[in-house]
Amino acid sequence: MPVVVDPTKFLFAGNLLFGSTTSLEDSSLVDNFLIAPPGGVPTSQHLGTQLRDLALHLRENIAQSKEGANTLPTLWGPGWAPTMCAPESRNAWMRWLPRYAKYVNENPLIIGPTGSGKTRFAQALHSLSGRSGPFISITPRDFSNTELVQAELFGAVAGAYTGAVEKWGLVRQAEKGTLFIDELQSIDSDLQGKLITFIENKTYRRVGEAQTHQADVRFIFASNRTLEDLVQCGLLRDDFAYRLERLSLHLPPLAESRLDIPAGICFALAKVVRERGLLAEEYSQESTLIEGVTQEAYRRLYCSPWPGNLRQLENTVAKLIDLANIRKLKLIDLECVEEGFDGLLGQREANQADILGKAVYQTFTHAQDAGFTSLEDCRVFLGETARFLALERTSGDTTKAASLLQESEEHLKLFLETRAIE
Repeated sequence: MPVVVDPTKFLFAGNLLFGSTTSLEDSSLVDNFLIAPPGGVPTSQHLGTQLRDLALHLRENIAQSKEGANTLPTLWGPGWAPTMCAPESRNAWMRWLPRYAKYVNENPLIIGPTGSGKTRFAQALHSLSGRSGPFISITPRDFSNTELVQAELFGAVAGAYTGAVEKWGLVRQAEKGTLFIDELQSIDSDLQGKLITFIENKTYRRVGEAQTHQADVRFIFASNRTLEDLVQCGLLRDDFAYRLERLSLHLPPLAESRLDIPAGICFALAKVVRERGLLAEEYSQESTLIEGVTQEAYRRLYCSPWPGNLRQLENTVAKLIDLANIRKLKLIDLECVEEGFDGLLGQREANQADILGKAVYQTFTHAQDAGFTSLEDCRVFLGETARFLALERTSGDTTKAASLLQESEEHLKLFLETRAIE
């Protein structure tokens, strides 16, 4: 079932994701969150549009399930996103995930910033694929040199390199399952060549061995950098990149999927109170349980850039719980948020260069996608985008936003009223 979330009841909504007050097991109750954005802040989707978007994706999923595809799990189920709410995220998780999951002979690439949920997405791909083997992950940068990475993946024979012992690698352990390789950019050219060979014919050799072995393993790769960037920087071979772009999918940062922010707060609030035992009866008698956030705090949290994405959001919520508890508040207020943001990474004040630079980049991208045919199209889109960005970065403060854009506040208010009518 979908749940409409009130910011003053964020804990209640988050609790619905969990099966009990003492564990982090999922409840299998909630399919989707629907979030009303804070007043005075531009957003891509209000509740009515969210409902239509959700209905469209649900129809697609029902059609796919009739074709034999595995049904989508509930939020916070194994390998599933606990915060999927924004249209950008819902499109990735509900439209492209089921499609890519069933292409079991192909090797997807997940691109997304740090903390955006790439590992959970990979786990969901494995879960929906129906592959009978295990899900195993590796991050190559955790190893000091490429020989150790190759030995970890493919195995090695004794004496193949200094300190090498007889071993089989993760490829053998992941038989009929999925092997997830995070931080694609940390794989060197030699290993990329061996992975190409495996992708082509499902064969590999252990380090120091001439004999070839066969394996039924699906690879999933992830990176926080685009394929184009990796190729241009010389970190990725062209022939490897061509294979990966066939099935690549982008997970958006929170700054581009803002409706995921309140959904993430719901989840983080419920998760942290469980991890700290704050729902226990003996604790609730001594301290006030945090139920949600005030409207002012909600607007401030919603409009923040969150460069660390969901991981940073969860850590910040844990900090805000303490600040609110000290003052015996039921709702996290704006004072708590401002204190919690003090010194937080990525929370510097917005300036004209930030706003206009991002607006120009979005206009450039949209002009290509939408096929703009005139300067007027570009001018109108650039102006609207800059105003939206300025309002978001100032938490809906029209005075500050107008100052950033160096235009009259009356003009900006009229723009907002016109957009509301549309």
